[in-house]
Amino acid sequence: MKRILLIEQNKNIIKETSQYLESKGYDVSCVSNGSAGIQKALEYSPDIILCDSEVSSLSGYEVLNTLQQINSTATIPFVFLMNDASKDEIRAAMSLGADDYLIKPFNLDDLYHLVEIRLEKQEKIISLADEKFHTLMENSNTGVFIYQNEKISYVNKKFCEIVAYGERELLGMNLVNIIYKDDIHFVIDKISRCFKGIHKDIEVEFRAISGNQKIIEVTLIGNTLNIRGKKSMIGTLKLNTDPQIQKHAFIPLDPPVEFTKREREILNLICEGFSNTEIGEKLNISERTVEGHRANLLNKTSCKNSVCLAIYAVKYGFYKLQ
Repeated sequence: MKRILLIEQNKNIIKETSQYLESKGYDVSCVSNGSAGIQKALEYSPDIILCDSEVSSLSGYEVLNTLQQINSTATIPFVFLMNDASKDEIRAAMSLGADDYLIKPFNLDDLYHLVEIRLEKQEKIISLADEKFHTLMENSNTGVFIYQNEKISYVNKKFCEIVAYGERELLGMNLVNIIYKDDIHFVIDKISRCFKGIHKDIEVEFRAISGNQKIIEVTLIGNTLNIRGKKSMIGTLKLNTDPQIQKHAFIPLDPPVEFTKREREILNLICEGFSNTEIGEKLNISERTVEGHRANLLNKTSCKNSVCLAIYAVKYGFYKLQ
């Protein structure tokens, strides 16, 4: 069911318009001021927005300008509902990026046809973008995936090749199913932090279990965005072929070395996915000091990266999985 957000301060227009559009099979959400309209657009992820140009709190023009600055709402079709507007006002509204307008009082059938046309045009734009995206990704030399609602919703041929799974097997699969058991906590925590907005993007090395039951070392890079109203991660997966990575990435020294109290504190925070800046803020020390301790940890353990440190910490009991 297509969703319509109606931002309008006239109660009669809200009632008549929402009832009419709902009778046509739309899911309609209504708010009576501009500030609430922006918040609702972010929460509701509508397919189209109908907005009174003179709505209170923030004007319709301010609402449009704000929504166009936000990635998740910038491409939603936006229609102004205007009072007796001059040509200059209409031209100004369209120059801001509005997709269409209706002059009040408007005929509900005219509104319905306008909504239908705008949504049909939007679908064509999305389909064309999807087609271009798939063409580009299928010819990529890097594994590409989309992750939504803890499930893989798209993979390209290279991704399938890297993990030795068929496309049908991967679609709908949780990423947990291809991560080596000792690395799951660390990787999923990183992904979770990215989805929660704690980090803007993610880059993590880990061991994966391929479809032919081999352990492979890979690097995942991704960032989150809204795809058709759903919080998603789009990312790449690359097989680690660097001989140094293959040699050192997940092989800790045996027996374990001794750490200072501060090194143990920093090691635990590394295991929890915190950056140098965040660790410095938590421990009230400079970022340069954190970098020095991290370098000491890598040197003492012969680990090459933070993933290796985390696995070392778990294996030898310096960090306990929750």
